[in-house]
Amino acid sequence: MKWIVIFAILIAVAYGIPRTAPDFSDRIQQNLRSKFRGRIVGGTPADISSFPHMLALYDLSSTGFICGASIIAERWALSAAHCLYFRVDPSLINLRGGSTYHASGGIIFYTESYTLHPQYKHSLKEFDIAIIHTRESSLMRGTNIQAIPLPGICQTDCCLTCPPDQVTTTGWGKNAVGSFPQNLFQITLPIVDRQSCSASWNGIGQMFFCVQNLVGKDSCSGDSGSPIVKKIGTQMVQIGIVSFGTTVCGDGTKPSVATRVELPEIRNWITTMSGI
Repeated sequence: MKWIVIFAILIAVAYGIPRTAPDFSDRIQQNLRSKFRGRIVGGTPADISSFPHMLALYDLSSTGFICGASIIAERWALSAAHCLYFRVDPSLINLRGGSTYHASGGIIFYTESYTLHPQYKHSLKEFDIAIIHTRESSLMRGTNIQAIPLPGICQTDCCLTCPPDQVTTTGWGKNAVGSFPQNLFQITLPIVDRQSCSASWNGIGQMFFCVQNLVGKDSCSGDSGSPIVKKIGTQMVQIGIVSFGTTVCGDGTKPSVATRVELPEIRNWITTMSGI
């Protein structure tokens, strides 16, 4: 077992740590998290009224809050595939919307089913996206609950994910003192060019784009699955999903990596699944 854990640590250092909250269903990842105490970093408090698409994702069989998610339509939400990879029973997956606080307020929604992208590779984190179908006929009821628009299909290297544009991530991930805050935080950082990001991570595919990891400013554990948005005119558009990053958040070394929603293989799949 000792050698398995050591091997897993080496893999994690090479490929990055998913930004999920602690969960005992993945024992090796739990060991990694206890060794590498990531910190978030430079975020500012946010109110759900400014980000009404934001959801907190819960697994009732384990530690509760695990990831972020986003509303994209009446009965549909997006998150990261690795947030749901080890989970089997959709009835144990809940979503909270309409609240600045991940553990109180707003409305609880129940999951009918969820689907990981068919090309998702857990070891490489490629196509790290999942779509959630809720039991409720509409997610958009109550105050401060609203779908966020998605980008169109991009046939080039980047359309809405080009550097050095600024993008905003929201989430309930770890803060500067190493705890999971109850209230929502936001952080705005620039997109990094693909060449330098790929060099940092020993190659990344077109399904990713990268966001700058500045010293003291980064997404962190618990932010996985959270939407990355870009302002187009007066409208926010979800262009990415938090996927993985360095073992120590906000260390200023390698960029954080996000799933690229505008990629044809991803955007077409979302439409096939949800009609959006």
